[in-house]
Amino acid sequence: MEGTLHVAVLFGGTSSEHDISLRSANNVLHELSGLEYDLTLVGITRDGEWLNYTGVLDDVDEGDAWTAHDVCPVVVVPGGGLCRHEANGTLTRLDVDVALPVLHGQGGEDGVTQALLESAGVPYVGCGVLSSAVCMDKDVSHRLAASAGVRVPKCEVLYRGASAADVEAAVSACGGYPVFVKPTRGGSSYGVSKVADENEMARALELAFSLDPKVSVEEAIVGTEVGCAVIGDATSGLEMGVVDETVVSDGGFFHIHQDQTAGASASSQNSSLRCPAQISDEDMALVRKTGFAVYEALCCSGFARVDLFVTPEHEVVFNEVNSIPGLTRYSRFPEMMKASGRELSGVLDQLIRLAAKN
Repeated sequence: MEGTLHVAVLFGGTSSEHDISLRSANNVLHELSGLEYDLTLVGITRDGEWLNYTGVLDDVDEGDAWTAHDVCPVVVVPGGGLCRHEANGTLTRLDVDVALPVLHGQGGEDGVTQALLESAGVPYVGCGVLSSAVCMDKDVSHRLAASAGVRVPKCEVLYRGASAADVEAAVSACGGYPVFVKPTRGGSSYGVSKVADENEMARALELAFSLDPKVSVEEAIVGTEVGCAVIGDATSGLEMGVVDETVVSDGGFFHIHQDQTAGASASSQNSSLRCPAQISDEDMALVRKTGFAVYEALCCSGFARVDLFVTPEHEVVFNEVNSIPGLTRYSRFPEMMKASGRELSGVLDQLIRLAAKN
């Protein structure tokens, strides 16, 4: 596609990760500002309203301040693109060649937004509808990864209203306590609890069920958590950044994205990051092989972050995939790509141009 590309950047959203999306978008917009793109900003409120935002870039991550001014409602028209709903009731089509969703969690990263964009005939960066939905569902993603020969944690699913016997059976199937309790289709680590015994289970289930009617009970894997930043697809080829490692200081787990300090070097108060990961060459080779295998098994495209564990027995175990990883200036994905010599601006440029061609 020749000439200046018109790129719609989508941010905000209805999930619990709304604020993180705003911070990611603010960084993305500054990274793109030096490139030859015509940018259209589409903010999504916590209630799900789409708004064409024309304010200054630095206001994007100021809570919901951007919704109070310089906005016009946007509607998705099947086969007709994205349109401004003008005050006089008319629809004006936005000039968009490709969309860049900078959204996290349910409603933005789970295939819903991707399906809307496809219905409107708007190409977009990142994983498709199927892959986005699969990556968001920890139960389904584990099953697919296992079918590709990747080791996954033992996992059982519970639904709201599960009996005490159901809970006991799930824990037993996972090898007993400790276990992790997670919203099956939750993003980040919101609603995730490490449960040491049955006395802690009721609260953990209450928290997880408040975010998702489907909850996963998972075997607690002992090992080092590592991340793989992957870009590309089956046609263009795949590329991986430098593998990183999370170091947890309190014996708990990595509470990614739950900080409120945008300048933090890691995304939590209980953890730090190492890039590159301090693992053996043999383990590193297996991690990279497994990261690519998971990416392909879950039909990922564009970009994603694949999270894995390396056990003391040198086994690599799948954890989860973030199909739209955090893109703040302190997030893991940009740091892993930067360590491999790739600045975020260059990565985004590559992804946008790849999406525009497809």
